Amino acid sequence: MVVQRREVVKKGLVVGLMTFLLLQAPAWALPIVFNLGYGGTVSYSGGASAFTTTNGVVRSVGNGTTTLAITGGDLDFATGLYTGGASTGTGFQNMYAAGGSFSIYGDMGSGTQLLLAGTFAEASTFTCCSGAFPVYTSAFSGLLQVTALNTDLAAALGFNLPATGASLAQVQIRFGAAPTQAGQPFSGIQGGGALAVTDSPSQGVPEPSAVLLLALGMLGLVIWKRYVEGRSHV
Repeated sequence: MVVQRREVVKKGLVVGLMTFLLLQAPAWALPIVFNLGYGGTVSYSGGASAFTTTNGVVRSVGNGTTTLAITGGDLDFATGLYTGGASTGTGFQNMYAAGGSFSIYGDMGSGTQLLLAGTFAEASTFTCCSGAFPVYTSAFSGLLQVTALNTDLAAALGFNLPATGASLAQVQIRFGAAPTQAGQPFSGIQGGGALAVTDSPSQGVPEPSAVLLLALGMLGLVIWKRYVEGRSHV
């Protein structure tokens, strides 16, 4: 019986050590961030139309440790059609249906290439507007279904999203226009901001490390239960 208890304790220590190591490991999801500059047009024409950004400037892309310069960078995207809106504490939100398109072109040293492209796989949201004239800050977010990913970009930044994967795209745009309510037309020049793309399927899908932690936790409970039952029979 003493030997059995020792084995149970050893197994418990192994589980605890593995859990600790997993907690120390970095998350698998690695965002890349495109830095935006001045130029291009951000607009919404009202009614059931789409939110668009045309010829937006992209200056560089990085992952927090490595930054790559982009010359001639161009951001273009259009959402699905407007479906409704609501007030927020600082302005309003416009909601758009799935659909539309998304592309970023640029030269990272070997000529202008398509760096990232896709469509919005689910409903997306535009939140407006903080700040004051002449520069207002807005935020756009949606689940991007990636259809093209530059392999040089992926390799340089450790961005492992497959071409068929889905990714959360979040755009912060500063521009010189401020509509006052949902569904109202606006247009402005992109004055900077950033576009962050995360290589996880979605916010609702747990990362592999989280799944492993859950499994180890359940295993630990089973071992502890057997240990308690063993003591009760002594």
